[in-house]
Amino acid sequence: MGRFFRACSAVVLLGMCSVIVGLWARAAAFSQDSPEVKQKSAPAAKAKPEMELAKFMRKKLEASNQILEGLVTEDTQLIVKGAKTLAEMSAAEKFQVHNDVIYKQCSAEFQKAAKSLVEAAEKENFDGAALKWIDTTMKCIECHKVARGLRIANGVK
Repeated sequence: MGRFFRACSAVVLLGMCSVIVGLWARAAAFSQDSPEVKQKSAPAAKAKPEMELAKFMRKKLEASNQILEGLVTEDTQLIVKGAKTLAEMSAAEKFQVHNDVIYKQCSAEFQKAAKSLVEAAEKENFDGAALKWIDTTMKCIECHKVARGLRIANGVK
């Protein structure tokens, strides 16, 4: 059961990672300094913080990929390192991009999930860590949905 579960988890994790990478690539392509985006974007003063946030979020994606690699190869150190990076980055002030109550709740849930992932990885519970990684990823996706909704509500494209 353990190997079968790990194999299934790896397939699910790889699929979720592909979706996340695709979404991030789409977001990164949109945030590049192409002439079309420059014409439609806010003043340069506003663009710089958005670029910094995009770089910050890219580092979170790298940490998530590190976790996935650790889960697939059963490398505890990679999982712990990536999970701790996610937990620390999610607690950073830079990560708190909205003052909305629902966003703050999503952010808190993400932080809690990331900390649970660290705990499972430190215990070398690979099946538990895989489930915690899926939970963390789902919290990430939910938080991004909320953030996009807030941007739309505030008239930001």
